[in-house]
Amino acid sequence: MIEDLESGGRSRSRKSVEWIIAAVENESGRLRSKLPEGELAEFLVDRSGFGLLESRTLRERLALSASEDELETLHDYRGGERSRGGSRAKAKKIAERTWKPGKSWPRHFVRVLDIPSAFAGLPGNTREPDTLEVAPFVPLRDLEDFQQDLKEQVIEVLSGAPGANRGVLTLPTGAGKTRTAVESLIEWRISQQRRQAVLWIAQSEELCEQAVQAFREVWTDLGHRNDQVRHTMEIARLWGNASVPSDPDIVVASIQKLDAVLRGTNDDMQQELELLRENLGAVVVDEAHRMLAPSYSRALRFLGIELGQRAPVPLIGLTATPFRRVDAETRQLAARFHSKLLSSHSLGEDIVSELRRRDVLSRPEHKVLSYAGPELQMEDVESYRAHFAQFDDFHPGFLRQIGESDARNRALLKQLLELPPDWPTLFFGCTVEHAIAMAVLLRRAGRAAEVVTSDTRSATRRALIEQFRDERLSVLCNYGVLTTGFDAPAVRALVVGRPTTSPVLYEQMIGRGMRGRRFGGTESCLVVDIEDNIRFSGQLAYKRYSSYWSSTQNRT
Repeated sequence: MIEDLESGGRSRSRKSVEWIIAAVENESGRLRSKLPEGELAEFLVDRSGFGLLESRTLRERLALSASEDELETLHDYRGGERSRGGSRAKAKKIAERTWKPGKSWPRHFVRVLDIPSAFAGLPGNTREPDTLEVAPFVPLRDLEDFQQDLKEQVIEVLSGAPGANRGVLTLPTGAGKTRTAVESLIEWRISQQRRQAVLWIAQSEELCEQAVQAFREVWTDLGHRNDQVRHTMEIARLWGNASVPSDPDIVVASIQKLDAVLRGTNDDMQQELELLRENLGAVVVDEAHRMLAPSYSRALRFLGIELGQRAPVPLIGLTATPFRRVDAETRQLAARFHSKLLSSHSLGEDIVSELRRRDVLSRPEHKVLSYAGPELQMEDVESYRAHFAQFDDFHPGFLRQIGESDARNRALLKQLLELPPDWPTLFFGCTVEHAIAMAVLLRRAGRAAEVVTSDTRSATRRALIEQFRDERLSVLCNYGVLTTGFDAPAVRALVVGRPTTSPVLYEQMIGRGMRGRRFGGTESCLVVDIEDNIRFSGQLAYKRYSSYWSSTQNRT
């Protein structure tokens, strides 16, 4: 049954979440092929959380098990297609009704069957609430000296002539890179006689929303500090289903949305984008190390910005590196910005150590987790070798194989359960199934844990992240969605359960816990890596960071 609920009845080549959980929990003895009936309900709730009833199969089975009065009440609810058949036909019609989490039908469904209301789900777009909580205005703290230094450099680039109007702002994750860039853009824009639009491009919705909030906070704070600033600023969100705005001050757009508009057939949206281009004052690319992808090249070319050529529109890139030196990739990136790398001289050559000394960055403690497992063969599979040769990182199929190792998952689970429950902890899984399975295993062991993946609805994802920020969750498991744009300063531990050879990806993962006390974070953060016995011609990313960790390094 669980296999049916997970895949809609389709056969799956990969091992299911249930299989991973069963393998971990049955260290000795024969692996059970299915759960006993008495454990099924509890497992389903653990497995799917509040999205449990989004399964049509489960809704149909619940309707079939309902009393005659409950079945009729569900079947007769307004707006539904009726059936003249018996109980089974009515249950099928009930299950086929469109399920929009948080709307009237899901609320009716759970109410009739006496299921907790939370399982009706969270609506994606709610009306304005009946009550409004108003927080007092709290001024932003002044920029640090290194941020002020960088702000002046950014403004100089924005004001530069073609050929001198590009630069890459680099600061380690957690050191206030977004705030610095936003302050620079707003001050520069105010100084211009013709206030043109600023386009901020980011990779994910989380990063986009983070930028929107930064612009809002800085503009509100500026109104408190500067009596001359009294007009409103229009900040447009351009991602998901949003339309291209007309005459905005700031546009925060996902690269996926821009590329979809440019490659699509909606002439109206393309014309609106052309109007935005005509009034464009500056472009910012967050996570700039990604901008060599074809989607970025298409978008920038449309905006009149060719990499390596002069253009009248200023271009600012943002990137982070925790290394004690500027690495080769950052140098290559800088070359595409007229070799203008913006960094603060006040931090000296050892930027990370200086920021730790100032409590801007936390002091990481590093632990390497060992487990007794066989050698993992990557080079024996042609597709794995080809993928590694092209992308210099592991094939998703190989990561799936690693994530299905029961010995490895037992070691990870043991480590997670040994962490204090009041330590907000992030877990990075090898696959979606791996992340879900670890969250379920943690809940079954009594730990408050949830999971977010790219399949998690936006409203649910926001709610879970908010619970994590409020420290109502002990562990937040994820696969591929919390590496950027995720802001939870109180993260106390990071468990990296997926191997990678990419310094950029690894940096993004551990960066979630690197904010220090001065910026609202923690004094220290534990980073746990797992030592996999992988035979390949390369180096795991965490092994490149020997100079980055504090003097304490544990191996268990």
